[in-house]
Amino acid sequence: MTTKTAGVHTEDARRSYRDQGLWPQYSLGERVRHWASERPDAIAVVDGTDGRRVTYRQLADDSARVAAWLVDHGIEPGDGISVQLPNRYETVVMDVAALSVGACLNPLLPNYRRKELEHFLRVSEARVFATPSTYRRFDHAALGEQLCAELGGTILHLVVDHDGHEYDGIPFAEALSRQPLTNFPRVRPDGVSELIFTSGTESLPKAVMHTEETVNHSVEASIAHLGLGDDDVVWMPSPVGHSTGFNFGVRLALNAGLSVVLQDIWQPAEAARLIEENRCTYTLAASTFLADLLRAAREDGRDLSSMRAFGCGGGPVAAELVREAAAQGVHVLRIYGSTEGLIISWNQADALQYKREETDGLPPQHTEVTAWDDQGNVLPVGEVGELMVRGPNVCVGFFDDPERTAATFDPDGWLRSGDLGFVDADGFVTVSGRKKETIIRGGLNIAPREIEDLLAAMPGVRDVAVVGVHDARLGEIVGACVVPEAGWSPTLADVVEFLAAKDLATYKLPQYLVVLSELPRTPTGKIRKTELATSINSERNEPA
Repeated sequence: MTTKTAGVHTEDARRSYRDQGLWPQYSLGERVRHWASERPDAIAVVDGTDGRRVTYRQLADDSARVAAWLVDHGIEPGDGISVQLPNRYETVVMDVAALSVGACLNPLLPNYRRKELEHFLRVSEARVFATPSTYRRFDHAALGEQLCAELGGTILHLVVDHDGHEYDGIPFAEALSRQPLTNFPRVRPDGVSELIFTSGTESLPKAVMHTEETVNHSVEASIAHLGLGDDDVVWMPSPVGHSTGFNFGVRLALNAGLSVVLQDIWQPAEAARLIEENRCTYTLAASTFLADLLRAAREDGRDLSSMRAFGCGGGPVAAELVREAAAQGVHVLRIYGSTEGLIISWNQADALQYKREETDGLPPQHTEVTAWDDQGNVLPVGEVGELMVRGPNVCVGFFDDPERTAATFDPDGWLRSGDLGFVDADGFVTVSGRKKETIIRGGLNIAPREIEDLLAAMPGVRDVAVVGVHDARLGEIVGACVVPEAGWSPTLADVVEFLAAKDLATYKLPQYLVVLSELPRTPTGKIRKTELATSINSERNEPA
């Protein structure tokens, strides 16, 4: 693919990052081969679906075979490889192989269908498209063949089959049958190695470009920030078809020579079993995963005490949930990140309890975070504004989208996060909500996050989201979407009474309540608030 970086990092910044060693000069493939040499019998991947335990020696060998297949089929550094595979061992092999030959990896979520996939394959200029044969009763092989044919017939369709289905396309086993590649091409650490599309909370996904330099910096900074060492075990239930699961599950583990335990289909009881049996110590997942996990572990009597670093973000993380996890031996470390900025702030186990419960932690070393007002002025400590991020962790732009790149990055390399929050006197970051989710009621701005944090602690509330609901007189009013525990159906009066007792300003009190069995979420756990607001306003016959 032809990369267009639009100069997000200034020339002085790029030189400084390299001179200080902040941008690692290696690829993921090189790290896997390093550990295969240093610790060949150490377990690299545990496939939670079938129990396979694969060593670094085997992973290096398998990925070198697939790399040989890629080279034999003319794949060169910079070529796009789209991988739409679930959390299985073969996905890791495919990803490592792609990065070993200097290709641009485009991880894709398994639940994407024709509309999204056609767009992604075009934008990524894919030369190879890897899919399952079938997955969760959907025929991926058939759709993949159709798309590859419709897009000119130049895309190689590689199919991973776990179920013995008949399919068109090239069997993954064929790639694995090659002799392992030994003469690997030079991988440029500053070349675009990842093209990751945003997870779907916006109507038009952004094609975010990262290099091995930007991603490996964020991964290494996270390892140091959390104090991860040789005895740690990564558990990853977040999809590896997106940045969270791939970069802070698979890549983090393989960079550090650790084991990664992959969980494919989300089943809380199975999650508790995997953690207990593998003594997993670290993960990064949304709060919905955490709440489900704690509930299942209590019911089944599972021991989660090995989990010393449960990175939790992607939405509100209630203080009560942090305390509940601590009671079960799970140390929750609230996190703030994005596809563009990767890890922006992360709590640490030795932080004061109230910091771990009420803030999203400290930025990793060399990452700057400040809050700005609408005029571009840096706000004083504690004042809420748009969070701005700068550092060696930030992406290099959006592919072939100069207007969006210019609107998102300022000339000095600051990333406009689109999130509202503040930085306290100790440097801890607290996110209060999305800037565009701000509810404007009669000219007064309301941050949904503040109300969500309070409602999350309401007895009987299992999940919650707050959105703006159109109102002819006030413009917007506060709408609360609540998922209650079984056997209880709250009323609007119940919700208002609870919040009023918390001394919440009266103009922030909900005037509309929706009781749901579950909230719509992206595969990475983010609440689809636009979908909620559209549904509510449609039922009220009002514009969204």
